[in-house]
Amino acid sequence: MHDEIELKLVAENIQIEQLTSILAQFNVIEHQKAFLVNTYYDTADGYFTRHNMGLRVRQKGNDYTLTLKTDGKVSGGLHVRPEYNVTLPNAEPNLAALTEQYELSLETEAPLKAIFSTDFERQMWLIQATPTSQIEVAVDLGNVIVGEKQQVISEIEFEIKEGGLALFFAFVADFLQRYQGKVHFYSISKAKRGYQLAQGTAPKASDWIERWRSFLHTEKYAKKTSEKLTALLRYEQDLIEETLALGVDFFATDFIKTVERVGAFFNLAHYYDDNKNLLETALNEQVAANHHYALENVLTELSEANAQLLAQIREVIRLHSETKDNALAMNKLFDLIQTPQYAQRMLHLMTLTLGE
Repeated sequence: MHDEIELKLVAENIQIEQLTSILAQFNVIEHQKAFLVNTYYDTADGYFTRHNMGLRVRQKGNDYTLTLKTDGKVSGGLHVRPEYNVTLPNAEPNLAALTEQYELSLETEAPLKAIFSTDFERQMWLIQATPTSQIEVAVDLGNVIVGEKQQVISEIEFEIKEGGLALFFAFVADFLQRYQGKVHFYSISKAKRGYQLAQGTAPKASDWIERWRSFLHTEKYAKKTSEKLTALLRYEQDLIEETLALGVDFFATDFIKTVERVGAFFNLAHYYDDNKNLLETALNEQVAANHHYALENVLTELSEANAQLLAQIREVIRLHSETKDNALAMNKLFDLIQTPQYAQRMLHLMTLTLGE
């Protein structure tokens, strides 16, 4: 068993040539390409889904691996999940082989059935970032498949193979400075997308005024600044993912929906402007606890990025107020939250939320 630690980006129209060019500037010690067939299983009563676990058989060429991913932590796009792997002779999900190898106790003996698959081509680059740090960069292009239903997979993942978080974040920050194209951090795994597609779960609009009140309640009683910042990051990540999932067309014919959605981003940006000491206090807490993963210039970069964000959201509000064009305003917002610069800002915020 080991903890899988990775950052996941969703990217539109990934250009392999651009990625190859960027990564060639680092010490690439391995480059592979493979087509991966992944079938996820559960019991009839959804045992693994109910316990926030995923059970998967992956086929890579003639090799088969059974993996159990257990519930972990997600902060922004950073995923930390314990996982268990066992080699199989074929595609049959032999759960007993896995539980025996790791002495796991699973409270089910019900038969397994295939729920969905995630089939994609993966290109992988293994980077020797430092003598003691290895980072895997993977590009996955394919589909989540449930019967006749499909969703596109277009992701860039960064995973720690050796080394610590500080060098890992520094590498991803460097990558984002070089990357060109629409991109955003993603907290939802391929497995969760598969379960949602299998269950027919469609994106729904939340009440972000109520969500903001909930954050303010958390802020009032938080004992540490990192708790406030973690709640803010969760609010923002959820807001980004839901907004993009709903799509511009959802807002295009409704003036009030557009006002409320842009207003949710404004509340967030304005809060950072009103609480300029928040980030420095969070960093000082980390340093005092000896859990410091942020880059050296994090406070300067975040201060500038937050000020720029507030100005950009105000510009979207001005545009919408003057034109009453919902689609125009939302397209501008969509472009803003999918820039590498916005992702860089989110990355810096993630580093300040990490504790022990």
